[in-house]
Amino acid sequence: MAIGDFHLHSTASDGVHTPTWVMETAAARGVRVLSLTDHDSTEGWAEAKSAADRLGLRLIPGIELSTDMGPIDTHLLAFGFDIEDRPLQDFLKSQRDGRIGRTHRIVEILRENGMPLDVKRVFEIAGEATVGRPHVARALVEAGHVASVQEAFDLWLGNGKAADVDRPKLSPQDAIAKIHEAGGVVFCAHAVFMGDEYPALVEQLTAWGLDGLETYYKHYDAETVETMRQLGTRLGLALSGGSDYHGLGNPDDREIGDIPFPDAAVEAFVGYLEGRGVDTGT
Repeated sequence: MAIGDFHLHSTASDGVHTPTWVMETAAARGVRVLSLTDHDSTEGWAEAKSAADRLGLRLIPGIELSTDMGPIDTHLLAFGFDIEDRPLQDFLKSQRDGRIGRTHRIVEILRENGMPLDVKRVFEIAGEATVGRPHVARALVEAGHVASVQEAFDLWLGNGKAADVDRPKLSPQDAIAKIHEAGGVVFCAHAVFMGDEYPALVEQLTAWGLDGLETYYKHYDAETVETMRQLGTRLGLALSGGSDYHGLGNPDDREIGDIPFPDAAVEAFVGYLEGRGVDTGT
Protein backbone atom coordinates (compact mmCIF):
# COMPACT_ATOMS: atom_id res chain seq x y z
CA MET A 1 0.00 0.00 0.00
CA ALA A 2 1.45 3.33 -1.10
CA ILE A 3 1.47 6.30 1.27
CA GLY A 4 0.60 8.56 -1.67
CA ASP A 5 -2.06 8.52 -4.41
CA PHE A 6 -2.21 11.39 -6.90
CA HIS A 7 -4.98 10.33 -9.28
CA LEU A 8 -8.39 10.18 -7.59
CA HIS A 9 -11.94 11.03 -8.68
CA SER A 10 -15.06 11.89 -6.72
CA THR A 11 -18.67 12.91 -7.29
CA ALA A 12 -17.31 16.31 -8.31
CA SER A 13 -16.70 14.68 -11.71
CA ASP A 14 -17.29 11.06 -12.68
CA GLY A 15 -16.49 9.24 -9.44
CA VAL A 16 -19.07 7.37 -7.38
CA HIS A 17 -18.09 8.63 -3.91
CA THR A 18 -18.02 12.07 -2.31
CA PRO A 19 -14.75 13.93 -1.71
CA THR A 20 -15.19 13.31 2.03
CA TRP A 21 -15.58 9.56 1.48
CA VAL A 22 -12.48 9.50 -0.74
CA MET A 23 -10.42 11.26 1.93
CA GLU A 24 -11.72 9.07 4.76
CA THR A 25 -11.12 5.88 2.79
CA ALA A 26 -7.64 6.99 1.78
CA ALA A 27 -6.77 7.66 5.41
CA ALA A 28 -8.15 4.29 6.51
CA ARG A 29 -6.02 2.59 3.85
CA GLY A 30 -2.82 4.25 5.03
CA VAL A 31 -2.50 6.99 2.40
CA ARG A 32 -1.02 10.14 3.90
CA VAL A 33 -0.47 12.51 0.96
CA LEU A 34 -2.78 12.68 -2.05
CA SER A 35 -4.50 14.72 -4.72
CA LEU A 36 -8.14 14.82 -5.84
CA THR A 37 -7.96 15.06 -9.64
CA ASP A 38 -11.54 15.39 -10.87
CA HIS A 39 -12.14 16.03 -14.56
CA ASP A 40 -12.27 19.72 -15.49
CA SER A 41 -13.35 20.67 -11.99
CA THR A 42 -12.05 21.72 -8.60
CA GLU A 43 -15.57 21.80 -7.15
CA GLY A 44 -14.69 19.01 -4.74
CA TRP A 45 -11.66 20.83 -3.32
CA ALA A 46 -13.27 22.63 -0.37
CA GLU A 47 -15.02 19.50 0.91
CA ALA A 48 -11.93 17.35 0.39
CA LYS A 49 -9.68 19.90 2.07
CA SER A 50 -11.92 20.07 5.12
CA ALA A 51 -11.90 16.29 5.46
CA ALA A 52 -8.15 16.06 4.81
CA ASP A 53 -7.39 18.61 7.50
CA ARG A 54 -9.57 16.74 9.97
CA LEU A 55 -7.86 13.46 9.14
CA GLY A 56 -4.32 14.83 9.12
CA LEU A 57 -3.83 14.22 5.39
CA ARG A 58 -1.72 16.36 3.09
CA LEU A 59 -3.94 17.29 0.14
CA ILE A 60 -2.28 18.77 -2.96
CA PRO A 61 -4.47 20.73 -5.42
CA GLY A 62 -5.13 18.64 -8.51
CA ILE A 63 -7.21 18.20 -11.65
CA GLU A 64 -7.36 16.02 -14.77
CA LEU A 65 -7.74 17.62 -18.20
CA SER A 66 -8.64 15.80 -21.41
CA THR A 67 -6.71 17.06 -24.44
CA ASP A 68 -6.17 15.91 -28.02
CA MET A 69 -3.02 15.27 -30.01
CA GLY A 70 -4.66 14.85 -33.40
CA PRO A 71 -6.98 11.83 -33.03
CA ILE A 72 -5.32 10.67 -29.81
CA ASP A 73 -6.87 11.34 -26.40
CA THR A 74 -4.19 12.73 -24.10
CA HIS A 75 -5.02 13.11 -20.43
CA LEU A 76 -3.03 15.53 -18.32
CA LEU A 77 -2.82 15.73 -14.54
CA ALA A 78 -2.13 19.13 -13.00
CA PHE A 79 -0.87 19.69 -9.46
CA GLY A 80 -0.13 22.57 -7.13
CA PHE A 81 -1.93 25.35 -9.03
CA ASP A 82 -3.83 28.23 -7.45
CA ILE A 83 -7.39 26.97 -6.93
CA GLU A 84 -8.67 30.56 -6.90
CA ASP A 85 -7.06 31.57 -10.19
CA ARG A 86 -9.93 33.26 -12.05
CA PRO A 87 -8.72 32.72 -15.65
CA LEU A 88 -8.25 29.01 -14.90
CA GLN A 89 -11.69 28.69 -13.31
CA ASP A 90 -13.33 30.49 -16.25
CA PHE A 91 -11.58 28.10 -18.61
CA LEU A 92 -12.69 25.05 -16.60
CA LYS A 93 -16.30 26.26 -16.67
CA SER A 94 -16.19 26.49 -20.45
CA GLN A 95 -14.93 22.89 -20.59
CA ARG A 96 -17.74 21.71 -18.32
CA ASP A 97 -20.35 23.54 -20.41
CA GLY A 98 -19.08 21.67 -23.46
CA ARG A 99 -19.66 18.37 -21.67
CA ILE A 100 -23.34 19.26 -21.19
CA GLY A 101 -23.93 19.61 -24.93
CA ARG A 102 -22.02 16.39 -25.53
CA THR A 103 -24.24 14.53 -23.07
CA HIS A 104 -27.43 15.63 -24.86
CA ARG A 105 -26.04 14.34 -28.17
CA ILE A 106 -25.00 10.98 -26.63
CA VAL A 107 -28.50 10.46 -25.23
CA GLU A 108 -29.97 11.33 -28.64
CA ILE A 109 -27.77 8.71 -30.36
CA LEU A 110 -28.70 6.07 -27.82
CA ARG A 111 -32.39 6.83 -28.34
CA GLU A 112 -31.92 6.43 -32.11
CA ASN A 113 -30.44 3.01 -31.40
CA GLY A 114 -33.38 1.77 -29.35
CA MET A 115 -32.11 2.69 -25.88
CA PRO A 116 -34.19 5.64 -24.69
CA LEU A 117 -32.93 7.53 -21.68
CA ASP A 118 -34.26 10.57 -19.88
CA VAL A 119 -31.44 13.09 -20.12
CA LYS A 120 -32.69 14.65 -16.89
CA ARG A 121 -31.98 11.36 -15.17
CA VAL A 122 -28.39 11.41 -16.45
CA PHE A 123 -27.92 14.84 -14.90
CA GLU A 124 -29.57 13.65 -11.67
CA ILE A 125 -27.02 10.83 -11.49
CA ALA A 126 -24.23 13.34 -12.09
CA GLY A 127 -25.61 15.62 -9.36
CA GLU A 128 -23.26 18.53 -8.80
CA ALA A 129 -20.50 16.75 -10.71
CA THR A 130 -19.11 17.48 -14.14
CA VAL A 131 -21.31 15.26 -16.29
CA GLY A 132 -19.57 12.62 -18.41
CA ARG A 133 -19.89 9.25 -20.10
CA PRO A 134 -19.78 7.27 -16.82
CA HIS A 135 -23.00 8.98 -15.75
CA VAL A 136 -24.65 7.97 -19.04
CA ALA A 137 -23.35 4.44 -18.50
CA ARG A 138 -24.92 4.28 -15.06
CA ALA A 139 -28.24 5.50 -16.53
CA LEU A 140 -28.05 2.75 -19.15
CA VAL A 141 -27.57 0.15 -16.41
CA GLU A 142 -30.41 1.61 -14.37
CA ALA A 143 -32.74 1.50 -17.41
CA GLY A 144 -31.84 -2.13 -18.07
CA HIS A 145 -30.25 -1.53 -21.46
CA VAL A 146 -26.90 -3.01 -20.39
CA ALA A 147 -25.74 -5.19 -17.52
CA SER A 148 -22.81 -3.08 -16.34
CA VAL A 149 -20.94 0.18 -16.75
CA GLN A 150 -18.16 -1.73 -18.48
CA GLU A 151 -20.62 -3.22 -20.99
CA ALA A 152 -21.98 0.27 -21.72
CA PHE A 153 -18.49 1.41 -22.68
CA ASP A 154 -17.62 -1.78 -24.54
CA LEU A 155 -20.75 -1.61 -26.71
CA TRP A 156 -21.69 2.06 -26.98
CA LEU A 157 -19.71 4.71 -25.13
CA GLY A 158 -16.07 3.69 -25.49
CA ASN A 159 -13.68 5.39 -27.88
CA GLY A 160 -14.81 4.83 -31.45
CA LYS A 161 -18.19 3.34 -30.51
CA ALA A 162 -21.49 4.58 -31.93
CA ALA A 163 -22.28 6.94 -29.02
CA ASP A 164 -18.75 8.24 -28.54
CA VAL A 165 -19.37 11.90 -29.27
CA ASP A 166 -16.41 14.22 -29.68
CA ARG A 167 -15.97 16.53 -26.71
CA PRO A 168 -14.80 20.14 -26.99
CA LYS A 169 -11.26 20.07 -28.33
CA LEU A 170 -8.41 21.22 -26.11
CA SER A 171 -4.80 21.21 -27.19
CA PRO A 172 -2.09 20.05 -24.79
CA GLN A 173 -0.18 23.28 -25.43
CA ASP A 174 -3.12 25.39 -24.23
CA ALA A 175 -3.77 23.18 -21.21
CA ILE A 176 -0.11 23.20 -20.14
CA ALA A 177 0.11 26.96 -20.56
CA LYS A 178 -3.05 27.61 -18.51
CA ILE A 179 -1.86 25.42 -15.64
CA HIS A 180 1.60 27.03 -15.66
CA GLU A 181 0.01 30.48 -15.62
CA ALA A 182 -1.96 29.39 -12.53
CA GLY A 183 1.27 28.36 -10.80
CA GLY A 184 0.99 24.57 -11.24
CA VAL A 185 2.81 21.71 -12.94
CA VAL A 186 1.53 19.23 -15.54
CA PHE A 187 2.03 15.45 -15.81
CA CYS A 188 1.01 13.05 -18.56
CA ALA A 189 -1.51 10.51 -17.22
CA HIS A 190 -1.50 6.78 -18.11
CA ALA A 191 0.60 7.30 -21.25
CA VAL A 192 0.20 3.72 -22.48
CA PHE A 193 -3.43 4.51 -23.28
CA MET A 194 -2.16 6.68 -26.14
CA GLY A 195 -1.05 3.58 -28.04
CA ASP A 196 2.24 2.21 -29.28
CA GLU A 197 3.54 5.65 -30.22
CA TYR A 198 3.30 6.98 -26.66
CA PRO A 199 7.09 7.52 -26.18
CA ALA A 200 7.19 9.92 -29.12
CA LEU A 201 4.01 11.63 -27.94
CA VAL A 202 5.40 12.11 -24.43
CA GLU A 203 8.55 13.56 -25.99
CA GLN A 204 6.42 16.04 -27.95
CA LEU A 205 4.49 16.97 -24.80
CA THR A 206 7.82 17.57 -23.06
CA ALA A 207 8.81 19.99 -25.82
CA TRP A 208 5.55 21.85 -25.10
CA GLY A 209 6.37 22.19 -21.40
CA LEU A 210 5.26 18.93 -19.77
CA ASP A 211 6.73 18.60 -16.27
CA GLY A 212 6.20 14.95 -15.39
CA LEU A 213 4.98 11.47 -16.24
CA GLU A 214 2.57 9.23 -14.34
CA THR A 215 4.86 6.24 -13.84
CA TYR A 216 3.33 4.21 -11.01
CA TYR A 217 -0.19 3.57 -12.32
CA LYS A 218 -2.75 1.18 -10.89
CA HIS A 219 -2.26 -2.01 -12.94
CA TYR A 220 1.16 -1.32 -14.45
CA ASP A 221 3.38 -4.36 -14.01
CA ALA A 222 7.04 -4.03 -12.99
CA GLU A 223 8.23 -4.00 -16.61
CA THR A 224 5.88 -1.17 -17.57
CA VAL A 225 6.84 0.85 -14.50
CA GLU A 226 10.51 0.48 -15.41
CA THR A 227 9.84 1.48 -19.02
CA MET A 228 8.02 4.59 -17.82
CA ARG A 229 10.74 5.39 -15.30
CA GLN A 230 13.41 5.20 -18.00
CA LEU A 231 11.36 7.34 -20.39
CA GLY A 232 10.74 9.98 -17.74
CA THR A 233 14.37 10.01 -16.66
CA ARG A 234 15.59 10.33 -20.25
CA LEU A 235 13.31 13.33 -20.82
CA GLY A 236 14.07 14.96 -17.48
CA LEU A 237 10.53 14.52 -16.20
CA ALA A 238 9.36 14.13 -12.61
CA LEU A 239 7.52 10.88 -11.79
CA SER A 240 4.09 10.54 -10.19
CA GLY A 241 1.68 7.72 -9.40
CA GLY A 242 -2.00 7.12 -8.88
CA SER A 243 -4.82 4.59 -8.76
CA ASP A 244 -7.20 6.53 -11.06
CA TYR A 245 -9.87 5.60 -8.54
CA HIS A 246 -13.50 6.17 -9.60
CA GLY A 247 -15.33 3.51 -7.59
CA LEU A 248 -17.16 2.25 -10.69
CA GLY A 249 -16.36 -1.41 -10.11
CA ASN A 250 -14.73 -2.01 -13.48
CA PRO A 251 -12.54 -5.13 -13.84
CA ASP A 252 -9.27 -3.19 -13.87
CA ASP A 253 -10.11 -0.96 -10.91
CA ARG A 254 -7.84 -0.75 -7.89
CA GLU A 255 -8.58 0.55 -4.42
CA ILE A 256 -7.20 3.89 -3.27
CA GLY A 257 -3.47 3.55 -2.66
CA ASP A 258 -3.32 0.10 -4.28
CA ILE A 259 -0.56 1.04 -6.72
CA PRO A 260 3.11 0.06 -7.26
CA PHE A 261 4.30 3.42 -5.88
CA PRO A 262 7.26 2.98 -3.48
CA ASP A 263 7.36 5.32 -0.51
CA ALA A 264 10.70 6.73 -1.66
CA ALA A 265 9.16 7.62 -5.02
CA VAL A 266 6.20 9.28 -3.27
CA GLU A 267 8.64 11.37 -1.23
CA ALA A 268 10.63 12.25 -4.36
CA PHE A 269 7.44 13.43 -6.09
CA VAL A 270 6.43 15.63 -3.17
CA GLY A 271 10.00 16.92 -2.93
CA TYR A 272 9.87 17.85 -6.60
CA LEU A 273 6.69 19.83 -6.06
CA GLU A 274 8.20 21.60 -3.08
CA GLY A 275 11.27 22.43 -5.15
CA ARG A 276 9.04 23.97 -7.81
CA GLY A 277 7.44 26.19 -5.20
CA VAL A 278 3.88 25.10 -6.00
CA ASP A 279 1.04 24.56 -3.51
CA THR A 280 1.76 21.23 -1.81
CA GLY A 281 -0.98 21.33 0.78
CA THR A 282 1.17 22.40 3.71
